[in-house]
Amino acid sequence: MGIVWGLLTACAIGFADLFARRIVHTSGALVAGVSLQAVAIVTSLAAVLVVPSTFAWADLGLGLASGIGMGIGMWGYLGGLERSTATVCAPIVATISTVIPYLYAVARGASVSGLGVMGALLAVAGLIVITVGRTRDDSARRPANVRVGVRWAVISGCGYGFGLSIVLDASDASGSWPAFGQRITAFALIAVACRSAKLDLVPPIGFRTAAIIAGIITGLSTVFYLFGLEVDATGTVIAASVFPAISVLVGRVWYGDALTPRQVGGVAIVVAGVAALAIG
Repeated sequence: MGIVWGLLTACAIGFADLFARRIVHTSGALVAGVSLQAVAIVTSLAAVLVVPSTFAWADLGLGLASGIGMGIGMWGYLGGLERSTATVCAPIVATISTVIPYLYAVARGASVSGLGVMGALLAVAGLIVITVGRTRDDSARRPANVRVGVRWAVISGCGYGFGLSIVLDASDASGSWPAFGQRITAFALIAVACRSAKLDLVPPIGFRTAAIIAGIITGLSTVFYLFGLEVDATGTVIAASVFPAISVLVGRVWYGDALTPRQVGGVAIVVAGVAALAIG
């Protein structure tokens, strides 16, 4: 059952791009990010009612602090999709956002496993396959813009990695309270950035439904993941790790992202590496 919840998580993360990128390409990453986080706050709060969650100020505080990284992570990822493609951005974000919490856990005393080391090496190898060499795809509507995509994806991965590391210290009984705190801080952070850039906090008419759907799906990804961890943590983590492949598929089919056979192989290697690293 954990695999089912993990796959639902991966699909939710990937298909949120389907709606979020409509706003990104029209109004930019900041407007898209603040819209998604606003809706995700409501979804995360609703998750408290369905996911066993024990409230504690300390756990909520960790969630609020981790929201700084989550807000930067979403802004960086959407910024990468605005300027590059999911083929470049999603695997990098997945790798860095998994490696940083892993290293943090090791620094706090967790044992280093051979599977974790192998996963890290595999993920890095996959990234090299994706980002190095010829990336032209004449059938693509959107070019890869690898260098730009890499820069934004690294910012995103570091942000997510920081945010996910902080919540490792939350109690097991906290449930979705840290996630709720994350969404609040992330929303506030991106909203301030929006106003500083003199941007509207609400997408233009015609794109608001897409923002609501993307926000709901983004919030549901957290709910699915928490459900999965309750029944089968290993299966959930492994299945959820395939989300870069879903994001790449969505980008290719709906947005015409550049994608070569070599990059397909690189994404597969990254997914295998991230899965091994996550359970290692």
